[in-house]
Amino acid sequence: MNASREHTEEFQSRFELKTLLDTSRLLIESDDPDFVLNNLLLITIGKLLTPKGLIILRKDNGTMYVAKTKGKTGVAEKEEFECPESCCKSDKPIYTAEELKETLPQSILDQGISTIFTIRTSSRHLGYLCIGPKAGKGSYSESELGFIENLVIISAVAIANSLLISELKDANRQLDQKVQELNTLFDISREFNAMVDRNQMLNVFRFALMGQMFVRKFFFLMVMDGEPEVIIQQGLKGELSLEEKQRLMEIGPDYLEVSEMSECPDYLKKNEVCALIKLTFQDETAILGIGRRANGLPYNPSDYNFLLSLGSLAFLSVQKTFLLESRIEKEKLEEELSLARTIQNTLFPNPIPVPDGYDIAGFNVPSRHVGGDYFDVIKSGDRNLYLAIADVTGKGIPASLLMANLQAMLHILAPLNLNIDQTTGTINDIIYKNTPSDKFISFFWGVLDLEDDIFRYCNAGHNPPIHVDGKTGKVSLLSTGGMLLGALPTMMPYEAGEVKLNPGDCVIMFTDGVSESMNEDEEEYGEERISENVSRHYRNSAQQIIDELLDEVKAFCNNNYGDDLTVLVIRANDHSS
Repeated sequence: MNASREHTEEFQSRFELKTLLDTSRLLIESDDPDFVLNNLLLITIGKLLTPKGLIILRKDNGTMYVAKTKGKTGVAEKEEFECPESCCKSDKPIYTAEELKETLPQSILDQGISTIFTIRTSSRHLGYLCIGPKAGKGSYSESELGFIENLVIISAVAIANSLLISELKDANRQLDQKVQELNTLFDISREFNAMVDRNQMLNVFRFALMGQMFVRKFFFLMVMDGEPEVIIQQGLKGELSLEEKQRLMEIGPDYLEVSEMSECPDYLKKNEVCALIKLTFQDETAILGIGRRANGLPYNPSDYNFLLSLGSLAFLSVQKTFLLESRIEKEKLEEELSLARTIQNTLFPNPIPVPDGYDIAGFNVPSRHVGGDYFDVIKSGDRNLYLAIADVTGKGIPASLLMANLQAMLHILAPLNLNIDQTTGTINDIIYKNTPSDKFISFFWGVLDLEDDIFRYCNAGHNPPIHVDGKTGKVSLLSTGGMLLGALPTMMPYEAGEVKLNPGDCVIMFTDGVSESMNEDEEEYGEERISENVSRHYRNSAQQIIDELLDEVKAFCNNNYGDDLTVLVIRANDHSS
């Protein structure tokens, strides 16, 4: 009987592990927050046999909102409520409803919510998964709660990544709208450039105002032969006097509401001109006056900016000036790179989790807007602390995308506490199957047992980290492991090494951007210099060790490093610290 029960439990454990792995793969591949949240809630309800559940997520403005709900929860999706950061508890993976009565609104708790799981990554609290009691009024077993806790950990990374991607898509939609406006300007500028007749140019400008902005009344004033002249007008009666023209040419801002003018010419009042837009190029000035839109909508700052650009095109084309083609692509690329860098920064641990008895510090600077270097520190439970460092081949956006995939895998696999050598082989096979043949990763990671201070590691083709004995200052290299990730399928199993971190010991991990930095004679800084530098400073704090090393590297190469620089240091505090 005992053997049968053990066999059943082992089968169930394997089935749950396979479910978690399959779910993690599914969630990693999705960039849809609604898909990720829906799967988390449905799997939870199906596993625990509860008739109701909901997911609540935090916003940056001190509020929370109902992101997904199933069953009779008494609240609607997208419903918001106040929840300052000081009230949001997240130090435990699972809470009872009573423990969060100061955090969640009574309208939710009144619906029979009984168990609440914390949704968070290593650096960010995202929200809560709330569920009702079990159907049949039984209690949840430790196995059931443990399964959902692991599922939430897996889902948290997917939720965070999908939300970031969703924000990126929103920003891209706004950017696409701007690009559409810029493309319109470009098309008009191309027509202007193909024309030599001023009247043809002004007719194209007329049709653009009427078709794009629904402007039916306007005039265009610029200096011709030393005097300001209205070179085109539409739907207006009468004429401006020379004095009025000269006064309009002197308005200050880029655009001015006519209602704000202290002395408004009668010509503008009678013709219901509502705004004046000032166009400048070098020392030349022109004025575009516009009436109300035919669709009745008011102008907003974005509209004025578009009119300013359109008017400038007409102004510059009349004077035979330049086009805007290169500027369109440049602005879009800079915006995308800025957004990519913002997202990549969130993948590094901030703050770094530092357990009692240890000092940890990390540093990364990309050689471009985004890079392929990566380091991480992941706390798994009360006992295990994972440290990792990696270098993806190449630079820029392709390398940063592969780096992001590696980060996601580590955050999913670390909480499972699997053998580090076998897990490295699994990661290698996944990367090999899903990346081009010219992309691979040098990778080092290890798990520190916080109870016995044993650091078990695996080196996948990475620069061997340096271990310094705190008593003797003896330096050794942590090289046990195997081949680069993604270069070949795992044919030879990876090996794991281990080292005990006694008080005063430290481990220095770095990428080849540090060791391969060159001076003006094209001489590499080298791993030997790194060892010598660390031998002089290993008694300092982790941050000081990094600062001393990087100061020497930057001086060696005169700040002309051509690769990403990344360093991660862990130091076991000695008894005097």
